[in-house]
Amino acid sequence: MAIIENTYSFTKEWALKWLRGSIESYIRGKTPLEIIKGRVKRALRSYGIKPGEVEAIVNTLLLDPLVNTPRELREERARPLLEFIKELERG
Repeated sequence: MAIIENTYSFTKEWALKWLRGSIESYIRGKTPLEIIKGRVKRALRSYGIKPGEVEAIVNTLLLDPLVNTPRELREERARPLLEFIKELERG
């Protein structure tokens, strides 16, 4: 049973890192929004990620000084993604 829990934990951790990198790429303007929406849906469906966790990733990236994108542009790009996440939470 511990092996299954460890595998699940590793898989979820990997998926969260995958999403973070994908969303950061989107905020930097390198990945289209539609690709990110598909990845978010897959993470929710396949890896046990919750919409609130995705929202937390976006909010973290909005504050991260290492993301070399002006804050106004980050907020502008994050807005449609956050709206999409809210829609997913509603069902």
